[in-house]
Amino acid sequence: MKRGLMFPKRRVGAFITDWVIWLYLSYCVFFLIDHWYTEIVAVRPYYKVPFPWYGWPIVIISSLLIAVAWEGLGTSIGFRAFGLTLIRMDGSPVILRSRLKRIPLDLISWALSLVVGGLMLVPLVGLGTLFRGLSTGTGISFIPAASLWKLGPWYLSLFYVLLSLAGIIVVGSGCFFGAYRLAKWIWSGPNGEQFWCDRVFHARVAPNSEIEDRGIPPKRWFATSWGIMTLILIVITFYVGWLTTGIDFGNLIRRAPVTGDLLKRLTALDFTHFITPEPVLRDSIGSAVVETIFMALLATLFGVIFAFPLSFLGARNIMATGPVGWLIYTVTRGFFNVVRSVETIVWALIFAVWVSFGPFAGVMALAIHTIAALGKLYSEQVESIDPGPLEAIASTGARRWQVIVYGVIPQIIPSYLAFTMYRWDINVRMSTIIGLVGGGGIGRILFHYKNDLRWGEVGAVIVVIIAVVWAMDYVSGLVREKIA
Repeated sequence: MKRGLMFPKRRVGAFITDWVIWLYLSYCVFFLIDHWYTEIVAVRPYYKVPFPWYGWPIVIISSLLIAVAWEGLGTSIGFRAFGLTLIRMDGSPVILRSRLKRIPLDLISWALSLVVGGLMLVPLVGLGTLFRGLSTGTGISFIPAASLWKLGPWYLSLFYVLLSLAGIIVVGSGCFFGAYRLAKWIWSGPNGEQFWCDRVFHARVAPNSEIEDRGIPPKRWFATSWGIMTLILIVITFYVGWLTTGIDFGNLIRRAPVTGDLLKRLTALDFTHFITPEPVLRDSIGSAVVETIFMALLATLFGVIFAFPLSFLGARNIMATGPVGWLIYTVTRGFFNVVRSVETIVWALIFAVWVSFGPFAGVMALAIHTIAALGKLYSEQVESIDPGPLEAIASTGARRWQVIVYGVIPQIIPSYLAFTMYRWDINVRMSTIIGLVGGGGIGRILFHYKNDLRWGEVGAVIVVIIAVVWAMDYVSGLVREKIA
C-alpha cells in the first residue's frame, strides 16, 4: 500500500498538551521551592530564590523530553484528551517493554520533525534578512549575520536584490524539497499519520474507538498514568493556588468584629437624595438608576446589532469550509477573544478619554464588550445546532444564505433572546463599576458617596441596585419561559 503524508493534528495537539502540563508542573515546583525556602530560612520579606538564566532552557528541554517519554508509554493526558491510544498494527495492545524500547526512537522522530520545521522556515529567514538589511541600510544579503553587498546606486542595488531573491528561491526550493522528503520518510503511513518509530516497532497511534470496537475493557482511571497525573495536577493546583492567594480562614474569623461598624453604617440607609439631587453631583439616585438602565439597554442593543452577523462568521460549521472561510473564522474568533479579555473598566477609561466623561463613554464601553461576549455565545450556539434541517434544505438546491435563514436562524432565536436578556442584566451590574472611571450612571454616585465615607447613602445605592437587578432577573425569567 502506498504511504501518504498528512499533518497529524491530533497527535501534535496531544504533544503540545503534555508539554504544557510539564511546563506548568515545573513552575509549581519552582514556586514551592521558593515558598518553602522563605518559610524555613530566616530571610527578608519578598526574598526570591535566585534562578539562573540557563535554568529556563534546561526546563524547556527537560519538559520536552519528559512529554515525549510520557507519550511513548501511550497513556498521557494529551493522548486521553485527543482520544488516542498506542496499539499494534493488528489492533492488540502494546506491552510495556515495547513501549519503553520505543521511547528513544520516538525522541529521534520528534527531533527530526523539528528539523523539518526548521527547513520550512529557511526562506522566511532569508526574506527577513533581506528586508532588514534594506530597511537599516546595513547591506544586501539573504544570509543572517552576513552582508554580501553594500548599498550603492539604485540599479546596482536592484541587481543585488534580484540576485538575493533568486538565491532565496533556489535555497528555499531545496529546503522545501528536503523537508518534504524528510517528513514523508519520518511521518507517513497508510493513513499518513505514523511516525518512523511506529513502523519500526509495528505499532501505531490510533483513535480509542478502535480499542472499544474490539471489546477490550478500558482500565480504571486510578490504574493509568493520565488518571494519576490528573489527580496530582488537581492537588498541586489547589495547593499552589492556596499559597498564592494567601487564604487564611483564621484571619477571616479573627477580624470579623472589625467589619461590624462598617456593616452597621451600611445598614443605616439614607434615601435623602433618592429624588432630591445631590448638591455636588447635581443628580439623584433615582435618575442615575434610570440612566444606568438605559445605558445597559442601548449597549445591549448595539451589541446585538453587531454580534448577530458576526456570530455566523465565528461559527466553525458555517465558515470553516475553505481557506478563506477558515481565515474569516479565525479572525472573528480572535476579535471576540481579544475584546473580551480587556475588562469593561478599561474600555470605559479609553472611551472616557475618547468621547469625554459621561454616560456615552459608558454605553460605548459596555457595547464593545457586549459585542464580543454575545458574539462568542451566539457563535457557539450556531455550532451546536442540529445539522439535519440544514442538510435537508441544502438537498433541495437552496443557496447558502437560504440554508442559514431557514435552517439555522429558527433553531437559534430562542437561545439568542435568552442570552440577550441575560447580557442586559450583566450590563446593569457592570455599569456600577465603569462609573469609577467616569462612565456615568449609578456607579458615579456610588463611588462619590464611598469616597466621602457617606456609608448610609452607599447602602441606599446598593439596595436600589439590588432591587433593579432583582426586578430585571424576574422579568427576564418570565421572558425566557415564554420563548422556551
